[in-house]
Amino acid sequence: MAEPDPMELLADAFDGEPSPFGPRGLLVLRARPSRAFARDALVCEQGSKPLHAALDAEGREVHAELPADLAEFPAAAVCLTRARAENRANLARAWAKTAEGGRLFVSGAKTDGIESLQKALRKEGLEVEAAPRRHGRVLSLVRQGEAPALFAQWLEEAAAAPRVHGLGRDFVTAAGVFSWDKVDPGSALLAEALPPLKGAVADLGAGWGFLSARILESADVASLDLVEAEHAALACAQANLSDPRARFHWADVRAMPLPRASHETVVANPPFHDGREVSLALGTAFLEAAARLLKPSGRLWLVANRTLPYEKVLERAFVEWSEVGGDGAYKLLCAARPRPPAARGRQAR
Repeated sequence: MAEPDPMELLADAFDGEPSPFGPRGLLVLRARPSRAFARDALVCEQGSKPLHAALDAEGREVHAELPADLAEFPAAAVCLTRARAENRANLARAWAKTAEGGRLFVSGAKTDGIESLQKALRKEGLEVEAAPRRHGRVLSLVRQGEAPALFAQWLEEAAAAPRVHGLGRDFVTAAGVFSWDKVDPGSALLAEALPPLKGAVADLGAGWGFLSARILESADVASLDLVEAEHAALACAQANLSDPRARFHWADVRAMPLPRASHETVVANPPFHDGREVSLALGTAFLEAAARLLKPSGRLWLVANRTLPYEKVLERAFVEWSEVGGDGAYKLLCAARPRPPAARGRQAR
């Protein structure tokens, strides 16, 4: 069963009113596209590039990160994600941006921890109303007085800070980014297997920069393009990498900002979840983007969950590919000589 959309849950809570707090009256953190609200009703924050672009296409005011000088709002809402620490920090941030006496809402699926969040708020003595809706829930409360002391703790726990050790150094990470509390095992395998690289290199889905740091250990790398869809993750990567060869791109690989046939090497640990669902389409897009980026003699280095059938995609997109390592959970794949676009189409048939 599909998870409930937090924006639809919110719209239900407002009985379908398209502008429940007037123009620019409702701040929504981790907002998603929605036809239920008037175009000027919301001010949105969304760090995921694909969702940010979709909100922008709707004509919304949308920020990757809220400006510090943004005024308080009559109401604010938090759409929950799978990241517990991020959700808690966003609630504390939403409280700070809600005017005294204004209303605060939290919308999300039961599987995203909304019930535990409700319990935590009530334990702090806050009066929280809860409206169950379609396998989800909308919480509401009035912003009155000082923020609970717990909110400061939540903000500190989620903030960007050096918290992961790897490659002989510490890395800055933040709540809500992939593998924020440890080096991803697949990335660790790939980092160990990578040979010294040279020329122009791209790291697709670069995250907070672990693989990029490994790539930049090679003096023969002329440039490294980090492509990452999550704004907070890219900000962490920028904090972690001061090497002038690194260039940072907040982008969806499906709308690649880099020129075709421009790189000697592409490195990738593609995401394979869309929400809680496994998405082969997302990983496939990474492999196809790599084929577009690579020069005719270029090479892709890839780590993937062993259960994901990317071999057919590699067969279609590259002349050569092979499994070069891995373990029981992950496989390391190397592909070379990307096929021209027309040839990829023939292979697909």
